[in-house]
Amino acid sequence: MRKQTHNQLVLNTSAYNSMALYGKQLKTNFYINPDNFLDWCYDNFKWVQYNPRKSINRYGLSITSLDGSMGGVPDLDSIREYNGIEGTEYDEYSFTTRTPVAEYPELKKILDIFEDGLWRSHVLRLDPGGFFPPHRDHKQPFIDCFRLIVPLQYTNAPYFNFVIDGDITDWDSGFVYFADTCKEHYLFNCGKHPSYWIILNIENNAKNVQKVLNNLRVSV
Repeated sequence: MRKQTHNQLVLNTSAYNSMALYGKQLKTNFYINPDNFLDWCYDNFKWVQYNPRKSINRYGLSITSLDGSMGGVPDLDSIREYNGIEGTEYDEYSFTTRTPVAEYPELKKILDIFEDGLWRSHVLRLDPGGFFPPHRDHKQPFIDCFRLIVPLQYTNAPYFNFVIDGDITDWDSGFVYFADTCKEHYLFNCGKHPSYWIILNIENNAKNVQKVLNNLRVSV
């Protein structure tokens, strides 16, 4: 675990709040070709059930794990539930060892920007009917990490709904977004095709926030 002083936690949370002032969904210049990446994933890896105790059509490929393996235990599980059952104390910062998925060149280029600030991350597949119910990613006074999300395929309404703070979001495939997941959000695939995403947890500090802000995409 990365030990931070109270003042560091306050400053880092302030940095997050400053970024969130720009919007709850911020598009950046970072980009991954979604079709090429997914073809490569299917050619090289086997999808693992996400949170296997729940019968929901959700699957994942680990980008980071405890030891670089891709079995999904426990990094593709509910960390809170796993800790309760196994008596462990894992958190997002427990999963920092990159797996072979992280070696995809376009993805690796983005991950390397954040150096050792990459925490629990994965590729997510929601098959038809797959969903995440309304929730918030943080419930503590201080924010230790933030979410970068890459929509890959079948990510927009009306066939897929990603709702943040009551608003249905719209995404451009392949671009990396900051999403303010401190706000209530939920996802539901009501279409006929699997929906694909990359979910990155990045250590929250002023340096990493600045890297995102430096690369915001300006609409013209």
